[in-house]
This record gives sequence, structure tokens and C-alpha cells, in this order.
Amino acid sequence: MRPANGWQYFVCTLLIVIGAINIIQALTAILTPVFFLASESQMLVLGYEGWGLLLGVWGVLMIAAGAAVLSGRTWARVFGIILASVNALAQLAFLIAMPLWSAIVIAIDILVIYGLTAGWPSAVGDGNNGATAVYRAGYSAAHEKPTAAPRPTESPEQGSRRSQSTG
Repeated sequence: MRPANGWQYFVCTLLIVIGAINIIQALTAILTPVFFLASESQMLVLGYEGWGLLLGVWGVLMIAAGAAVLSGRTWARVFGIILASVNALAQLAFLIAMPLWSAIVIAIDILVIYGLTAGWPSAVGDGNNGATAVYRAGYSAAHEKPTAAPRPTESPEQGSRRSQSTG
């Protein structure tokens, strides 16, 4: 297990925030369905009680996924990508009831998917028969001094010249 990096903390925080928003939307849908802009007959798939249960369970899963992302495991990343993708689709269906919040959550879902798929460390060899996590993106990588390839001590041309001059 690798130690968590900035991307993992970022995605973890966003998943927990989205999960909390889903739980708040769920409680609102169950307890005060008159709060929403659309009547229950205008909802796309489910009534407000159904959406409340769905969003509540989904919110708990997203909070669990946020905590799992800090483990750095591949399954946690895949789980988070799936949850964020399905959540964006669910929020798209819930858009008629709460347009602004649903649009914000969809945007955050897209950030989560980006964060889970880009900018993570990859294992590379360090020359000592081991792999270390190296993060090679962002400002610091763009401004690093490039490392030069090692120069050969003797080229074939130099070797032939020396043998001609000595022999």
C-alpha cells in the first residue's frame, strides 16, 4: 500500500461531500417532498420516497468509497468511478426536481471521475530492483531540469581513431 497523495485526498473529500449532499437530498425527499420544484407526478422514474431511499443508500456508499480511496487500491478507484458515473446519471434524472443542486453534483462527479483517472502515481523501477511511486505531472514536473542521458565513455569512432594513432 502506498501512502496517500494529493489526488487521493482531493477525490476522497469530493466523494464524501457528494455522499453527504445525496443524504441531505434523500432526507429532504422523504421528509418534505413539497420542497422540490416538480410535483411527484412529474418525476422521471420514482416518487420522492423512492428517490429518497435511493439517494440515501447511494450517499452512504459514496462516503464509504471516499474512505476506501485513501487505501490506494485499484478496486477502490474502480468502485469510485462506477459510483460517480451512476450518481451523475441519477442526478440527471433528478434534475427536474432540484436543478441547481443536481447540476452542481454532476459537475463534482465529473471532477471525481477525472481525479480517479488522471494524475495518480504509477509504479516505476528505481534501479534497485524495487518499484517506487513517482508522480510526474503538474507544476513541479513541468519546471524540473531535464536529466541528460549518460554519455558513453568511448564511442566506436573514438576507439578506431585511437587504434589507428597507436598502431
